[in-house]
Amino acid sequence: MIGNIMQQYPEKTAIISDAEHITYGELTAQITTLQKQLSNQLSDLKGKRVALLLENGTDFLKMFFAVSASGGIAIPFDPKWSGRQFSMVIQDCKPDLIVVHKSLQSKLPESSLVITIEELNQLKAEDTKPQSGNEQDIFYIGYTSGTTGTPKGFMRTHQSWFACFADCQHVFGLQPKDHILSPGPLVHSHFLFAAVQALHMGATLHVCKSFTPQAVLQKMKEHPITVLYIVPTMFESLLQSSDEDVQSLRKIISSGAKWKKESKERAPKLFPNAQMIEFFGASELSFVTYLMPYEHAHKGETVGRVFPNVELQVKKQDGSLAKPNEIGELYVKSLWVFSGYLNRPEETAQVFQDGWVTIGDLASIDEEGYLTIIGRKHNMIISGGLNIYPEEVEQIFSELPQIEEIAVLGVEDKYWGEKVVAVLSANQPIQKESLDQHGKRFLPSYKCPKEYYVVDQLPHTSSGKVARKKVKEMLGTLTPIQS
Repeated sequence: MIGNIMQQYPEKTAIISDAEHITYGELTAQITTLQKQLSNQLSDLKGKRVALLLENGTDFLKMFFAVSASGGIAIPFDPKWSGRQFSMVIQDCKPDLIVVHKSLQSKLPESSLVITIEELNQLKAEDTKPQSGNEQDIFYIGYTSGTTGTPKGFMRTHQSWFACFADCQHVFGLQPKDHILSPGPLVHSHFLFAAVQALHMGATLHVCKSFTPQAVLQKMKEHPITVLYIVPTMFESLLQSSDEDVQSLRKIISSGAKWKKESKERAPKLFPNAQMIEFFGASELSFVTYLMPYEHAHKGETVGRVFPNVELQVKKQDGSLAKPNEIGELYVKSLWVFSGYLNRPEETAQVFQDGWVTIGDLASIDEEGYLTIIGRKHNMIISGGLNIYPEEVEQIFSELPQIEEIAVLGVEDKYWGEKVVAVLSANQPIQKESLDQHGKRFLPSYKCPKEYYVVDQLPHTSSGKVARKKVKEMLGTLTPIQS
């Protein structure tokens, strides 16, 4: 893949990170050297599992390509995991080798499987020709980004990623001349896919060691960034950190959560020439739907229409197909879906049904084919015998300008079974009465939170989503807003 690009543009800059610039020719040569150095450790890389605990940057990408292009399986580890999570993931995926930056080595348990990338780079490059995988081989095992509990491994084949590159490039209007900034953690599939896609098409990729609004804005001052991949929380921090507009940016591609209407409306102030594109997908599903700039005005509450070569169904609880605008469970069919959860055959069997895949999203499709995500099945609250989707309640309260972010949860209650509570961060003092009034104005009373808690900041997963389990754990230390 990279080899073809090298032949076309060997002198073109492939990656610009905080520390270095690498051309396509240099990138390919360095990947080949790494493949040979890995062969020194593992002999044949075909089918071998190589875990990566690396800082964000060129080393991560070079190692990811070196492993996956040799028929191996790359398994990114998240530096934010606890020691317990590292131990559990290592036990789950049983890597043949763990490659780590020396600066991160203390996070791992003692093991003979660990080699620092600094040590690896000192090894002799064995004079061997690396093998390559076929399109049905697993090349990547990613782990869900929960901040509590056990991360869950999802397996991807070469085909499930590379088959959608052309459609992605067409739908988003990406070009080899683009400078694409993927500023988030490469352990998250959203930002990793953006990086691999950029290099696959011969664009210039920009990455950050870690996301800060200052680092991203500085990159945009120093380089002609034309495409920015984000999650909505990142975009909010950018808006709050700069009054200077960025003229070069022509596309913002957002996913990971629904982008708030108010936030989108403020985007032209910072990026006056940029089109705002949203897409809905998941680590297990790849791309599902997309929403283009001209659709925001009349379909902005949806997550858009279906991607090319993807099929959707919404099924009711009895298994029948839902009618337009009826809520049911979303099922997806495409060549791009994952191959299952590692070591979890029962969970895998639950998500694969007659060629369709569901990960528990509750949704509806309107008469024009636009998809609206109602919430996650496992997040649903049952209060007084009635079903409540917390995402619906969150959307209503997110419209208040004082609320920066909100998480709605169900808490065990003797009377209600579960009572609805809300934990929020705000940019100014907020009264319970005003929250109650807003809720009753737009929601039936049974969906309105019984209690509200204010925190400085909600915890997030590495993918930028609110960590609901962590929020629930916080409740024991918080005091509700009093009337």
